[in-house]
Amino acid sequence: MAREYSYPAVVSNEYEGGLWVANFVNLSGCWTEGRDRNDVVRRAPEALAGWLKSCLEAGWPLPEAPAVEELKKAGLGEVLVFKVEI
Repeated sequence: MAREYSYPAVVSNEYEGGLWVANFVNLSGCWTEGRDRNDVVRRAPEALAGWLKSCLEAGWPLPEAPAVEELKKAGLGEVLVFKVEI
């Protein structure tokens, strides 16, 4: 039976050349990039699902999702919550 997971990501284009990135801050190495906002938002759930699935298969504990409000206060970009089923 699949379980739903929900994690926030910081979406921003504050990178060299205007590159768009969705960074799942509390999940080390879990991020994706795209040519525009829509592209990166479309790619983010796949990146999250792959990262979580790898951890679950390895038997590693999943980090707790950071608080959305804390990420917003940091002012690093738009904060979006992504949900995936694994």
